[in-house]
Amino acid sequence: MKLSVLLLLIALLFLFLVEIPAQSKKELTYTKDVAPIIKSYCLPCHLEENENPSGLALDNYDLLMKGGNHENTVVVGKPQESNLYLKILPNPPFGKQMARNKKKLTDEETKAIYDWIAQGAKK
Repeated sequence: MKLSVLLLLIALLFLFLVEIPAQSKKELTYTKDVAPIIKSYCLPCHLEENENPSGLALDNYDLLMKGGNHENTVVVGKPQESNLYLKILPNPPFGKQMARNKKKLTDEETKAIYDWIAQGAKK
């Protein structure tokens, strides 16, 4: 009897410990989490009314998701294939690292963009 109770307690403890990380991962949205980063680092260079070599306007969610001259601005669920994420890293696949003429994003901001794309790039 004691062994079965012990096994039950171990199983419950295991389930509890496995569930904690899944619940603690914050769901990110464009409006709440990504737009402030873009506003701080990417605008005014990437406003729709401004000309820029990439043709990428980041005024709002719809323009971001539309993309610019380069494909794959945001590949939903795949940050490693999304130029929005790749361009904020050192040695991007083309051009220079963003943000130009400004300080670079913090590790936390970079992770927020990565996680937002990985979670489905929700508005």
